Amino acid sequence: MHKDLESIASKLNEAHTVLMRALDALSDEQAAQITVNPEWSIKDQVAHLAGANRGMFGIAQRSAQGLAPKLPDGYNNDTFNARQVAKRKEQTLAQIRAELETTRAEMMAFLETVTPAQVDLVGEHPLFGEIKLKDLLVIIYSHETQHCKEIADAMRAAKK
Repeated sequence: MHKDLESIASKLNEAHTVLMRALDALSDEQAAQITVNPEWSIKDQVAHLAGANRGMFGIAQRSAQGLAPKLPDGYNNDTFNARQVAKRKEQTLAQIRAELETTRAEMMAFLETVTPAQVDLVGEHPLFGEIKLKDLLVIIYSHETQHCKEIADAMRAAKK
């Protein structure tokens, strides 16, 4: 693995491990009932992460190929997020977690193939605009870390 990506890979794995541990403590029923915000349960939040991770990983892959991916005209991030949650509504928490695990494994394998020349190739992120591949990877683990904290906070609040 390219040395610039080693710390990013470590943080991606750390964020993912913390999320999975938090989810280990939940039943499907709890994940569906405990809310992290007025619109989303924990399960919805995990569904959002599954869709967002898959989407950002796709941007990363196309960036590494030198395609400089752009978002489609009229792209709306809120609409994308709502669709990702709705798409997984009938799935169990275990099924959504399995999707997260698959994406993470694919991402880690991808990182092994990224060359020094590719880390500075760009793509378009929905919120941050044009962004280098290495910075996109930081956003992926930061995003997962942020939502993991929200899930942990919701779990603590539900125990009170």
